[in-house]
Amino acid sequence: MALLPQDPSDQYKMLGVILLLALGAVFYLYAWSPKSEELAELEQRIEQIEQANTLAEARTQNLDTVREELELGERQFAMLQRLVPAEGEVPAIYEAIASETQSLGLDLINVAPSEPMPDSAAYFLRQNWDMQLEGEYHDVGQFLTRVASFTRIVRPDVSEIRPAGITNSGRQMVLARFRLETFVLPPDGGATPTEGG
Repeated sequence: MALLPQDPSDQYKMLGVILLLALGAVFYLYAWSPKSEELAELEQRIEQIEQANTLAEARTQNLDTVREELELGERQFAMLQRLVPAEGEVPAIYEAIASETQSLGLDLINVAPSEPMPDSAAYFLRQNWDMQLEGEYHDVGQFLTRVASFTRIVRPDVSEIRPAGITNSGRQMVLARFRLETFVLPPDGGATPTEGG
């Protein structure tokens, strides 16, 4: 059993096949294999870049959303500041309240303002007045409605309404105790929390 063919043409054919295999091996080792490794590295880099782009787009969208929310918050805060009086406007609000009581024929019996206190967020000062007035039931209701619809935020909180007699025309008189609450812009533009609270 001979390994090599004895016929010269078969020997050339075998030599040709060996040379083709050798050339194929050389091509694979020096041309194909490095290119496929380089191609794999390029594919991996492209995948990493696409992931980074996706992450950057998501962050940009989140940033745009945060910016929009911040702008909305700033507009709402500016609108709220327009509804909240400055500290110097408090006497004018009190005068408007007194004027409303006179125009409706109500007797303003007692007004006890409290010291302004910072609200829970410490942006505004909370100003309260404990008030007591007497008059016809419907006039008291109209007074509270008018005060609640001032251009500045003034919130009435009724604690007691009790009968106080009958008018000459037979209408029910009432004595109303309530608190008016408003928020005031502090003189420095931001309230500071009090100690311990």
